Amino acid sequence: MSMAPTATLRLPPRPSMDERLRAEANRLLSFAPVSVEMPAGTGKTHLLAAAVATASESKRRCLVLTHTNAGVDAIRRRLREFGVDSSRVRVETLTSWAFALVRAYSMLAKLSVHEIPDWSVSSDYIKGAARVVTATAVQDMLKNSFDYLFVDEYQDCTRDHHVFIQRTTRAIPQTVLLGDRLQAIFGFADPLVDWNSDVLPHFPPLSIDIHPYRWMGHNPKLGQWILAIRNTLMTGGCTFDLGAASVPGLTLVPNKSPASLTHEALKYREKSETTVLLDKWPKDVARHTSRLRGKYTVMEDINGNFMRSWIKGDAPEALRLPDEADFTLANWFACFAKACIIGLGGIDKPLLEKLRKGDPVSHLKRDGMEPLLRALDHIRRNPTYDNVCKAARVVESLPSAHVYRWEAWRDTLAALRMCTDEDTPPLDNLAMLRERLRKQGRRAHTRIASRTLLVKGLEYDHVIIANTQSFRDPKDLYVALSRARKSVTLCGPSVIRLTR
Repeated sequence: MSMAPTATLRLPPRPSMDERLRAEANRLLSFAPVSVEMPAGTGKTHLLAAAVATASESKRRCLVLTHTNAGVDAIRRRLREFGVDSSRVRVETLTSWAFALVRAYSMLAKLSVHEIPDWSVSSDYIKGAARVVTATAVQDMLKNSFDYLFVDEYQDCTRDHHVFIQRTTRAIPQTVLLGDRLQAIFGFADPLVDWNSDVLPHFPPLSIDIHPYRWMGHNPKLGQWILAIRNTLMTGGCTFDLGAASVPGLTLVPNKSPASLTHEALKYREKSETTVLLDKWPKDVARHTSRLRGKYTVMEDINGNFMRSWIKGDAPEALRLPDEADFTLANWFACFAKACIIGLGGIDKPLLEKLRKGDPVSHLKRDGMEPLLRALDHIRRNPTYDNVCKAARVVESLPSAHVYRWEAWRDTLAALRMCTDEDTPPLDNLAMLRERLRKQGRRAHTRIASRTLLVKGLEYDHVIIANTQSFRDPKDLYVALSRARKSVTLCGPSVIRLTR
């Protein structure tokens, strides 16, 4: 397996780089191995891209790793802006790179993998790749393929990631680690690296001038405030008053009622601007979005766990997707539609009970829903995934129906449609669709509802925090606040007790 960067379309010559940025990029390259810690919004990705661009000018080849596909997309966009020759750089997520190594060297990895990655076992890929890179032949391949290794968002690395990277650096010693320990919010499963004890002894720190790029031309004072509260948030274990300072673009809404949240969320109507509504838990995000009647859409996690639950039936509230020819498919579809769409009050318990029994429903009186009732009866009589997809179009055409889980609705139905076209299992189809999403990025939405775990690395014009009391973790709060370029709306108490 060749691990050399993949050559694609040659891009135009990169624009000129200002002297300050060029100097910082050269410093980064000359001090490697090195670590750099930079706050959110201060140009970490821009500096990384500049360093790669500078290295490529000298015909050096770079491997760039990060944790999320959003991060990969952001880095690739910056590299295109600099006109970096794609034959001299490979940008991957840590897990996708590990998977590529494991798949190519399964004997060394002591792990056999399917063609389509199962990201629920990504930790196995990391451990397997850590075994692969110790082999002399693989070390030689890496030495011949890359001159520099960059790892972004290193604060999100687990101890297993750290072992994998340390072993990789034996082949690529000129390594640059970039991160921000205040954004380390992914450590709920495996322990994360400790910046002081794990990173700094092996990768000495390099000081970089901080510039609040994210807020320039938007709201510099908001950026200054977010940077100024870092020390307080880093300390944790204290009472923090979000309203203590008067900051342009920072709005406090003490009343966190559904009506007031709806009012705040619907204030942002400018289609050229982006707004994200954030809360702590998936059910809360979905509840807020349903009240907004399709004006916002739920951002699903990249693995598609909500959709998987409706196919596998492994969530308490979900039904397992029946096989074709099973009349209960009509009931499954009705329940799934209710989970993704607001305005289907006519799909009530009596109707669902009839569908569970296999009884007809088109004779029931449900004003405005007659086309859907006929479609459900059609599925009951002819239970196929194709008829489910046809019924979905009927639902979408109902005046009362507003889809608020567009991503889940679209991908689940697409997985069913593929069963008809390719005769493949729905769960495999969903995995394929989500893998495509990893590589191509999400469809742009002006207004979304999400959690900090899913939007880290992204930025929006406006951020609405639905319940400040839920954001007691200083890192969670910091990530939420620092997504905003122009404004932050805080719903709930302004004084919160931060945890350590």
